[in-house]
Amino acid sequence: MKWFPKQSVCPHCQTVYRYADVKRLTWKRQAPCYHCQKKMTVSRKSLWILAAETALVYLILNIVMLNAVRGVSFFGLLLVNCLPALAAVLLLPGYIELKHNI
Repeated sequence: MKWFPKQSVCPHCQTVYRYADVKRLTWKRQAPCYHCQKKMTVSRKSLWILAAETALVYLILNIVMLNAVRGVSFFGLLLVNCLPALAAVLLLPGYIELKHNI
């Protein structure tokens, strides 16, 4: 299980992609490297890991809020449930893998 996502790297020239560049590649199947112009395949298989980790955090936070905090309000639960979603969006590019084009 991944605990901290790694940076995305071009499989051909080892160019490290920045957060914004990987975010643009997230929903594409194939893309050229901006440095060497060779095609690479964008793999999203580990997005299931991110979804499972986010669901686990949701579950734990809701159990803690409902059992440990007395008089919890709807808005308190709403705020607590927005935090894992924001974290998942910020971590999304770290779960994208760039592979050689076959």
